[in-house]
Parts: sequence; C-alpha cells; structure tokens
Amino acid sequence: MRINASDNRNTCRAPATGRLKPLRKHRGIIATITIGLVLAAACVAPPSESPEKGSDRLVLETAFKNIGLRYAADVSTRTVSVAGLKALSDTDTLLAINDHAGKIAVTYEDRVLGEWQTPADEDHNAWAAVVADALEKARHDAPKLGEKDHELVLAQFFRGALSELDRYTRYATPSQARNTRARREGFGGLGVTIRYSKGDVYVAKVHAGTPAFKAGLKPGDLITHVGGLMLTGLTQNAAIGHLRGPVHSKADLTIIRKDASAPLKIAVVRAHIILPTVTSKREGGILTIRLSGFNQGTSRSLGKILAAADRKDGKPLNGIVLDLRSNPGGLLDQAVAVADFFLNDGRIISTKGRHQRSNQIFNASWGERVTDIPIAVLVNGRSASASEIVAAALRDRGRAIVIGASSFGKGSVQTIIRLPNGGELTLTWAHMIAPAGFNLQSHGIIPAICTSSPDNELADMMAAIRGDLPAAGTILNAALASRSAIRSNPDLARERCPPARAERTEDQEIAKYLLEHKSLYTRALRDGGAAIAER
Repeated sequence: MRINASDNRNTCRAPATGRLKPLRKHRGIIATITIGLVLAAACVAPPSESPEKGSDRLVLETAFKNIGLRYAADVSTRTVSVAGLKALSDTDTLLAINDHAGKIAVTYEDRVLGEWQTPADEDHNAWAAVVADALEKARHDAPKLGEKDHELVLAQFFRGALSELDRYTRYATPSQARNTRARREGFGGLGVTIRYSKGDVYVAKVHAGTPAFKAGLKPGDLITHVGGLMLTGLTQNAAIGHLRGPVHSKADLTIIRKDASAPLKIAVVRAHIILPTVTSKREGGILTIRLSGFNQGTSRSLGKILAAADRKDGKPLNGIVLDLRSNPGGLLDQAVAVADFFLNDGRIISTKGRHQRSNQIFNASWGERVTDIPIAVLVNGRSASASEIVAAALRDRGRAIVIGASSFGKGSVQTIIRLPNGGELTLTWAHMIAPAGFNLQSHGIIPAICTSSPDNELADMMAAIRGDLPAAGTILNAALASRSAIRSNPDLARERCPPARAERTEDQEIAKYLLEHKSLYTRALRDGGAAIAER
C-alpha cells in the first residue's frame, strides 16, 4: 500500500483530513490509501532530531492512523503504544515503562530517561511522536537495546504493540516485506528454483518459458558467480538477492556442469517472474490440480490448465480433484477468480468488518469455464484463508465434495499497508462469511468425508474402496450421514473431524472413487454441504 505523507514541522496547522480511496472490486487483500499526515505540535519550531527518530515517527503515524481507521475491531492508539514500549524490556529487563498519573515515562535502573504528558487515547500523531522519542532514548541509554539494529528495535516494538490485536495482524521489516511482495506480486529474476547446500548454490528446477529455460540452464548446475561476484560462501538470502535484479537487466552467470569439461559462461536477461502455484496431472479421465498458494499468476495458470485439458486427445474429463491441502492462502481476488471458473453465478464469499468499505459481496460472473464435471476438493489443517474461500464456495454452492481434515480456520481478510520505511503492516480488517452463512473464522471447512477421524473408521473405508467391495458404498453413506447430522453445528463437527497436517494418500483415493461412482457423488453433494447458518 502506498502512503503519501506530508509533514511540516516548522509551522502550526490543523491536522490534515485523511482521504480514503474506495477499494477496487476484486482487490480485497491489497488496496491503496492516501492519507495526509501532520504532526501535532506547538506553534514553535521543534528541536532537531536524529534521522532514525524522524523515520520512526512517520512509520508510527502511518501505522497508528491505519489501525484506527481500518482494523476490524475498535482499539485505542494508547493501548498499542504502551504495549509496544513495554515489549522493549524483553531485550533489557532494566528498562521499564511507567504509565500513570497522566504521564508516561521511560526509566533505566530507576533513572528517568524521558517523561511525557499522556496524549489523548486516539491522537495518532501525538502518540507517534511520544513513541519515537521514547525509542530513541531507550536505544541511547539501554546498552542491550543499543546493540540491536535500528530496524530490529522497531520490529520488537511492533511485536508488542500488535499483540493487542489478532494474530494475523503483523509487521514486516523492509527486507521481510521485499520477500513477501516478491511471492505475492513477482520479481525480476531468472526463473529457477535454487538448492542451497553448505554455501553452494545449485539449480534445483528450471521453470518452463523463463529466461533461464531459454538460456539453457539445467537442474544440477552449480552457479559460482554472477558477473565478477562469487556466490560460493554467501548466505542463501544474499545469493538470491544477487540472482534477482531489475527486469531486463543482464546476469552473466558462471556455471559448473557435471558433463562439461570447463566452467560455462551463460548470460541471462532477467524478466518479471511470478512463482508458479499451480501444477496438474491427468490419469485417465481424472484431472488432479494442485494449488500451493494464491498469487498474481494463480488464476491465469489455472485457466491455461483447464483450457489444455479440454483439448487433450479429445477425451472428456470424468472429474477434477482440486488439491488445496497445505495451501496457506494469498490474494483474495485470486481466490474469487479461481472459484469463478467452476461457478455459473451467485455468491462466492462476503466480508464483514467495522469499516463500511470492508463489507463486500463477491459473486461469480455469468458462465462457468468447467461445466457438468464432478469436482472433489481436498483440504487439511494447513489449508487456510484463500483456499478456504474456494472450498467453501464450491461446497456451499453444491459444486464440489470436500474430503480430508478440517481446515485451519483463518476466516479473516487482511489489507497490506506499505510503510514509509519500506516495511509493511498487514492489518485484519474484515471476516469472511461463506455462501451458506457461516463465519469461517475458527470453524474453517468441515469435510463431508473425514480422513482425520479415528484410524479404524478410515481403515474399514479404505479396505472396502481398494477392494471395490459393495460395503464401500454403505460405509461412505454412513460417513456422509454422520457429517450431515452435525453439519449445522460447526464446533461439534470440527471436534469430530479435527484439523491434521498430514496429506494422506487416502484423500486422493476416496476422491477418485466418488468421482467414478456418480450415485455416491450425488449423495455426497447433498449431505456434505453446510446448512444455512446466519445472514
């Protein structure tokens, strides 16, 4: 998120009014905010300050103002400020924060380092000024804190401050933010996955169609140099940093290849790389599609796979297994786009929050890409957020049968706010409501066929399925009836089908069996959905 800030420290002005641009329809995770920032100060020129203190204050002003405007629950700036300052004593126990009698003080071994009048609870700018001043004094006079990198001290403050909010609201340092943005939006790179071993950088995989693929890099290649810089001995993050670079820039690589008698010189022109999140495999009439995350390229990659499946050998598909196990989520608009491939119209997900713009409805567009093809969705205890949106939409709309273990239960939406120092604040601002009306927070997705229930139940089911015995239908129908009976009570359902991290082969076997037995699949669609809960 981009922040435009103006800060006039030498004149006295009324605080600027924040201006909030509307969110674009399908950009539920990342939005853009423009906020005017003015420091609340007396009508005198303030004393000079260190660059770090000034930088911290701008970061804190931006963070505090957005928490006040956009966080899903009402929380005071005072609460987060004091909690963050108190967290500094985790590094140096001789440092203390005292908040009483209308004043807040920072002390070290009972020596007062600084004392301030307590600002009004919601005065974002005044609290930012106090905290920035307190951070500077603490770094200067608390030896253990002074030894830490400036950004790490700021990160420690945010860990304490945000502990007062939910666990999904977090701060990322500038270096952490660069990495998460790269996963989310792509980066300038070569198109390889590397394997780092004892200081050496090997090519583990070359992605088709990328610059590395076109330049002839191969799995197993050892990259020793980029230009005149030796990679050997660098940390993994440092090596990756040198392999990446601006789009269209050239990387002159030195490669050692097992079957080459001498090192190879290969020039690769970097391109915009979006990490692949979609893979597929077809066995007979069953297409298995695995989604490992939701980034800017997910729906486009899925569309290509589905289009190719329609053309392959002219043979029709009998079913699709959509594997969302261990998928931690990602961009909301991509989850909506993925679900939209399989739905003709109607509700995909809705969001509810404190801010009026956090209350949104996302519907499928007219016309589905995949028609009349049975679908099974696999989830487990590590399927979260965007993957739960897709599973809930297809389940509640009667489009897919869900198999596996109960999902993680992260039913919240975060907006990402770019801070002036290059860091990011990921801020929870809404909760997700499935088409059937369930709030996904904590409940998650309860499978129609559970594979995390007691092992003896699963063993009997798998013995019948693998032997293609008539008992398989009876056992599956009993499992569906059990799930149907408790599907209106998500707490009880989750207790009987607990989250599990395992990716069982049984999930795939059950999915294929149901897709190949239409009567069982139809029963699963009817009894495996969620009851209407709330509106």
